[in-house]
Amino acid sequence: MKRIFIFLSLIMIFLLSACGGNKYDEAIDKVINQEVKDTKEFGYSTEGMTRDNAIIRVYDGGKYIQFAFYDGPDSELTSYDYYEKLGDSYELMSKMPGSGEGDRLGLDMKKPDYEEVKGKETKLEE
Repeated sequence: MKRIFIFLSLIMIFLLSACGGNKYDEAIDKVINQEVKDTKEFGYSTEGMTRDNAIIRVYDGGKYIQFAFYDGPDSELTSYDYYEKLGDSYELMSKMPGSGEGDRLGLDMKKPDYEEVKGKETKLEE
């Protein structure tokens, strides 16, 4: 009886942990890690470059990810970076505006599929 209780408890824990997060978590973590890695390679500080310190938007079912980090106590944003999914990886897109407006794909005119600010999902209007 004791083994059955332990077994059922483990199954419940597994099921509950599998339900957490969102379907874009892995992709968002990939692009943030890639951005941090690239920034370090250029010799710049990566302090504050975390998901909990960013605004992140996902478009077209995960094909495009746009983000910027909050910089300093004034909560000003750094310039936006855009990543595009090519195959199994994401690549930094060139010639995209740092302001987050007027991009060549028209993403600023679309409603994102997913958005989070400082690690918390924002509720997007339907």
